[in-house]
Parts: sequence; structure tokens; C-alpha cells
Amino acid sequence: MKALTISQPFASMIARGEKWVENRRWGTKYRGLLAIHAGKGQQYLDARELLNYPTGAVIAIATLVSCININTRRRWDRAFELAPGVTVDDVLNHEHTEGPWCWVLQHVKPFALPAMCRGKQGLWEWNE
Repeated sequence: MKALTISQPFASMIARGEKWVENRRWGTKYRGLLAIHAGKGQQYLDARELLNYPTGAVIAIATLVSCININTRRRWDRAFELAPGVTVDDVLNHEHTEGPWCWVLQHVKPFALPAMCRGKQGLWEWNE
């Protein structure tokens, strides 16, 4: 299964269903199941704050349903449906949308217990 390492607290926000747009500097043509891996990086939280979150583990499975570059949004019809119930306008108005590439996630299933594993950069293969 494809996996994506995401910094905390954002990985946990995705697992809880609070954040359904993941921002990247690169896009992907991949669509389908995606393991959400919580990285150990301290870009957004210091070491003490990280103790409140699982790190170095897959914490959820989501379905990647769309990937759009919001810098080209003028070419998009804002009412265009990217996935069932999700329009371009929904993505542009999501509180966590920054872009330039927005990965749209649906059907998130959090794990009861984190599955410890080492993450990688980019889109990588995770073997359950």
C-alpha cells in the first residue's frame, strides 16, 4: 500500500477527520488507499509537545481521491466535483488549504494502536 509521512500534529488531525486536505509541493497521479504515517520531525512541534502524539508509525488509512494544484485554480470551475461531495470550492475554502498541491482525502479509518515503522520521503510502499 502507498504511504505518506506527515508531520505532527497534522497526521493526527487527518486521523481524527479534522483535516482532509494535505498540502504538498508536488502532485501525484496516484489515487487509492493511502497509509497515513506520523513522522518524527519537529517542524511544527518541539520534542516536548511531540510526546502528546504518536510518531514513527502509521496511524490511519485514507483514500486519496483527488490532487489539484491551487495555483492553477483560475482554470478550475469552483463547482467542479473532485470526488463525491467535494468541490474545488470546498478545497479552496478548507481551513488547512495552503497548497500549492492539495491532496484530497476521504474515508479515513484511524488505527486503535499505531503501527510502528520508519517513514520515508515522497510516496512510499508500506507493507502491513
